[in-house]
Amino acid sequence: MKAVVLAGGLGTRLYPLTKITPKPMIPLAGKPILEYITEWLRKHGVKDIIIVARYLGDQILAYFKDHPYVRAMLLDSKDTADAIRLLDGILEESFIVTMGDTLCNIVYREIYESHESSNAVATIALKQVENPLPYGIVYLNEQGDIQLFIEKPLSIEVYLLNIAYYRRKSLSAYENLINTGIYVLSQHILEILEKNPGLLDFGRHVFPYLIENGYKVKGYILKHNVYWNDVGRLETYRNVAWDLLDGDIAGFEPGAPKISPGIYMHESSLVKGEVHPPVYIGRNVVIEGDAVIGPYVILEDNVKVEQGSIIRESIIWHNTIIRRGSKIYDAIIMNNVEVAENTRMMASVIGTGNHVRGDISKKNIEPVEVAPPYA
Repeated sequence: MKAVVLAGGLGTRLYPLTKITPKPMIPLAGKPILEYITEWLRKHGVKDIIIVARYLGDQILAYFKDHPYVRAMLLDSKDTADAIRLLDGILEESFIVTMGDTLCNIVYREIYESHESSNAVATIALKQVENPLPYGIVYLNEQGDIQLFIEKPLSIEVYLLNIAYYRRKSLSAYENLINTGIYVLSQHILEILEKNPGLLDFGRHVFPYLIENGYKVKGYILKHNVYWNDVGRLETYRNVAWDLLDGDIAGFEPGAPKISPGIYMHESSLVKGEVHPPVYIGRNVVIEGDAVIGPYVILEDNVKVEQGSIIRESIIWHNTIIRRGSKIYDAIIMNNVEVAENTRMMASVIGTGNHVRGDISKKNIEPVEVAPPYA
């Protein structure tokens, strides 16, 4: 099996994190998001993985340079489907497509084999959610063929469509099925894209075009115990991080040994303070005496937490120093930051290279230096 990971988006909803690093390279408990995705693909039988990068893509190319089974490519694509169009000649059989900002523990071989047996030009992995509005909503017939695909619909559209498809006894009239951004595509899709250069995005252009023109597009409904989350907003970044620490993403583990229930820590770190799980402690981290860490804290490599500081429900990137007596709650602090003594911080994002002090509440402070976390 071959897979393409689309990793070229701007990540504007994750700003200011994505001002210095592409969204797929955002740190997540010891590894960038993209590494979790490639490891899972490999674990499930994908032998050849192509990462298509664009925005700040040099960081992706550098990180995966000389990787044994991942090829990272920098392409000047206009959107998701255009990136696949530019790979014509490299993709010679049915292939998997997934997004570089989505964590999902799908069994890829199962959806691949389902696609191959269906004679469909595309198979879309679908997930039931409570609120489908931020995503592409899908309606199926009783055979599991997709009859309608609407990208990010309005609430009134969902209401009216549910009424219409309920009367037709559609499978999806009873569930909010959304597009997960995971596809299996037949090679024939490359011919379709080549003949239709206006088809740039899968959700907005390609899938509606295929359905309207009579092509067979199948829906593959993920089981309820399959984890899926789009790390596309600050809120969902935090949610995925806490799910990972809680062990709620079956098959995924933080990037450090588990030394006790809920505590993941590298042996090179020095901890003299209190640690309340779940937490992740990276390489060469120092936590001084009387400091309190957790619950729900991620400290990436080379973080120093001085005496008497308290950190809860926060993510702190590489090479950051928290000076003594500081209190930090519900924050994301990027790399190379210095937090002065006795700082009080709540519900804030601090950009790379800043030196901050005092009372900081509900602020997003932009990076002041360009220093990617995995440079």
